[in-house]
Amino acid sequence: MFWSSSPIEGSWLQEFTGGTGVVGGLDGEIDHVNLAYAWQDFDEAVLFMSSALALRPDAPAEVPGPLGLIRSQVMRTPDGILRVPINLAPPTAKPPARHVAVRTSDVFAVARRARERGIDHLRIPANYYDDLAARFDLPDETLASLRELDLLYDRDAHGEFIHFYTRTIGDVFFEVVERRGGYDGYGGANAPIRLAAQR
Repeated sequence: MFWSSSPIEGSWLQEFTGGTGVVGGLDGEIDHVNLAYAWQDFDEAVLFMSSALALRPDAPAEVPGPLGLIRSQVMRTPDGILRVPINLAPPTAKPPARHVAVRTSDVFAVARRARERGIDHLRIPANYYDDLAARFDLPDETLASLRELDLLYDRDAHGEFIHFYTRTIGDVFFEVVERRGGYDGYGGANAPIRLAAQR
């Protein structure tokens, strides 16, 4: 597991034999679930989520990947409690892997704990951090920690987004995210780096 074994008083985990809390670890909330569809199923999936689940679509985006452009369409509730980004691969490409993003209040601590436990993060190329230094005025120590832990970073007018990925098992991988302030996106600028690293 990613987290510390220190107990939290009142945690529901203590109702189970040997259960412990998650001090300084994952908050236990799913931030979003990312699904992928082949081109012939994509519109049907959007229609189903709109009509049956009452999710509304955000504006679509296109993300460059090693095999071409991937269309990304986020379906969500108005309050953002339920978020389902769905991806459409180019017609000649296999649909990208699906993933589950889990939210934390301290992604640096979770990433370090994961490393200690032997969980292999997706490795991010060094030139990503050179580009990050040019795009954002980040303190040197923050940039060094991002580089050390293979964390990705994004920022907008409302807040910050820091995240990392596990390696893919089959066609599924996990993402751990920390949202700071009012950041409401998904680190879209980092998607091409992630897709290239996964390939």
